[in-house]
Amino acid sequence: MANALDALIDHIPDEALRGQIREALKKQNQQKKFGLVFEDHIPESTVLYDVPVKAGSTVALRGGDVSKQMKVLAIDGEVAHCLSLPEREPVDQPLDSLVSVAKFGEPIYPYLKQLDTVCNAPDSDLWHTLIEADNYHALQLLEYLYAEKVDCIYIDPPYNTGEDEWKYNDAFVDKNDQWQHSKWLSFIKKRLKIAKRLLNPKGVLIISIGYQQINRLNLLLEELFPEKQIVTVTVQTSGGKPSGGFNYLQEYLVFIVPKDFEPMPMLFSGGKESSPYHGMTLASFTQSQRPNQTYPIYIENESGKIIGCGKSLQERVRDGSYSGSLDDFVFDYDEAPANCSAVWPVTTKGLPCVWRLIPSSFLEYVNNGYIRVIRQKQKKNNSLFGVQFLADGIIKKIKAGIIQISGKEPVNGALIIEEYKTDGSGIPTIWSEKQFYTSKGTSQIQNIMGGKDFPYPKPIDLILEALRSCTSDDSLIVDFFAGSGTTLNAVNLLNSQDDGQRRCLIVTNNELSKKQTKELLSAGIHPRETQWESKGICKSVTWPRIVSTTLGKRNDGTVLQGEYSPDGDDYKRPYAEGFKSNCIYFKLGFLNKTSIAVGRQFCELLPLLWLKAGAHNPCPVLPEGSDLPDLLVLPENRFAALLSETAFAEFSAQVKAHPEINTLYIVTDSEPAFRMMTDMLPGRTAYQLYRDYLENFQINLRR
Repeated sequence: MANALDALIDHIPDEALRGQIREALKKQNQQKKFGLVFEDHIPESTVLYDVPVKAGSTVALRGGDVSKQMKVLAIDGEVAHCLSLPEREPVDQPLDSLVSVAKFGEPIYPYLKQLDTVCNAPDSDLWHTLIEADNYHALQLLEYLYAEKVDCIYIDPPYNTGEDEWKYNDAFVDKNDQWQHSKWLSFIKKRLKIAKRLLNPKGVLIISIGYQQINRLNLLLEELFPEKQIVTVTVQTSGGKPSGGFNYLQEYLVFIVPKDFEPMPMLFSGGKESSPYHGMTLASFTQSQRPNQTYPIYIENESGKIIGCGKSLQERVRDGSYSGSLDDFVFDYDEAPANCSAVWPVTTKGLPCVWRLIPSSFLEYVNNGYIRVIRQKQKKNNSLFGVQFLADGIIKKIKAGIIQISGKEPVNGALIIEEYKTDGSGIPTIWSEKQFYTSKGTSQIQNIMGGKDFPYPKPIDLILEALRSCTSDDSLIVDFFAGSGTTLNAVNLLNSQDDGQRRCLIVTNNELSKKQTKELLSAGIHPRETQWESKGICKSVTWPRIVSTTLGKRNDGTVLQGEYSPDGDDYKRPYAEGFKSNCIYFKLGFLNKTSIAVGRQFCELLPLLWLKAGAHNPCPVLPEGSDLPDLLVLPENRFAALLSETAFAEFSAQVKAHPEINTLYIVTDSEPAFRMMTDMLPGRTAYQLYRDYLENFQINLRR
């Protein structure tokens, strides 16, 4: 139809009329749609506290309605001469009463300011991330960092019940708003469009939603994700909520997954027979990252008996028997005793990796019957044997008597487990277990936060099982409606159960409730003031929860009471144990484009470069007030940055000396120079600063 209309329009001789008709037709097509039809509201806006107010700025009153905007014409001392928008009425305002604003879709240049960290696993290079920000701009930043790299996104957006509190254009939306539903759809669509661009081809999106919006949401998802499966799972969340003569017992999880999606086993949905033993290799780490888990296991060729293990790479470095680079260490398959094989940790693709256990733990597992040896075909692996182990969760079930032992294998004493079943074989479309009731989430957060109230928190077990079904042990997981931080809590719990290395990045604003907002404004307290900020959700709930659950105690030293999975789940874990986990807390701000272009704000961009390179080990920080170095080589963070082209020779030498560095940032205005330098350092992902960053956020019309 469109092509036919275009052909007819081409016959119109008047060029201006042709253009007018095409423009009118374009607008008409945007308004009329098949399926879900709703009013696409004026763009949301956000305040830019870090951007100074100057002539030409679009501004709003600090602490006022951000949709009521003005254009600054001139500044005279402490007074700004403005025009109201869209009325274009002249108005003068005190300069300190104004704040810069930007409409969503206009170019913005974000940076991340580090506010805090919690580190309970100093030997681990895995770091989770909390970003305090409006989630739309945070999503734009995440697209720059992780486009097509995210494995799973879980979100719990506002349900738009008419009773819960959420904001559109910085104003609360309630049941009296005639545009309540279309505002919600406009709000969520903008975010889902970017979320789609974050997911890798096998990525999964999971959305929690109530009955109020489930039908509209599904229609929207069919429009945005036509290539995916969209499946609604019904979750019983309470004993019932009466409304309009009906008793609502349920909420929903909507799974948006690939057509060929294969879920991971779940704990509550039954399963199928399989081996409880799994490969002991850990493919997500290299010998340079975990040299203490890099060692040979000696196995007799004829019997398959384990006779011991050799020194780890870490021990060899310490005793001087190896002095080269960790990455240059070569597995020696001939070092085994006579008539034995040396089995080294190698992936199914034949690449060196590490074992899941250090030598002492491995030998302890052998003595306890938790290790099994199997003969295997030599393909990409040089070993005659494969080494398998029992995961911590299975060992706990054995000790608790849940899994029965029928004997031991004769050679190595591996435990024989009869009729072992996996705990899941597909995602059921009805979840009715009491562990998923909302009341569980309420009691969990009260135990963790010491009675602090938070409306409608999701139970940890609900998100835990959703993530268990859709992630592997090294997945990147994102939640951009983080609320109280349950998703990161669930990721830590899941990692503790299967020794996973999932990385989680969550985003939440620091909004106050409608009641809190009214009380503080009445007391003369405004946004950005310390007392206001301390009451926001991120600072008062999300971050304290992350710290408390990681360390097993609150900020005042009170040890957490209670346990995870108290209702019969086999993975019981006291809150007080905390987690071997690390997390960094950032706040999103905005930079001046001109300063970026001339390279004045590299320090502010450094956290972005760290995240883009994979967020390995603690985020680097340059000393405040120090001069920028010509180069920055950070093997522990796996990236390097060249800030002066004249230092390329030294930069190249240092990068080549550290093969673990896989991401390069090169500051140059010359495209040919950038290509020449990256060609001399092959095998690494390279980005041209500051062009790469600036162009990403200038091209916002499609967003």
